[in-house]
Amino acid sequence: MANDRPDPGEFLDMAQRMLRGLFEQSSRGDDDPWARATERVSAMRERHREPSAEERRENLTFALATRAVEALEDLALNVAAIRQRLERTTPDARPGDTDTAGDDPDRA
Repeated sequence: MANDRPDPGEFLDMAQRMLRGLFEQSSRGDDDPWARATERVSAMRERHREPSAEERRENLTFALATRAVEALEDLALNVAAIRQRLERTTPDARPGDTDTAGDDPDRA
């Protein structure tokens, strides 16, 4: 099967030539606008560098600690909600606290 597609390397070379031509036309009299543009790109890459292994470890530790604290807060809220439900549903006199000798006339 024949491959009629252009080579990606050729495509990039052509795109660079076109951009250089565009820069040359748009800025006559400047020293080298293409060099300035590539310097800006390299400066942006330097600013957005990957964190080191130690920085990644610290970030991960902080994220895990934050999630652990959030999980504990959620657990505390759930326990408080369960406690409130139990207090609302439990009658004041517990069944084991009353005398079961037969004082209730409604019992058969």
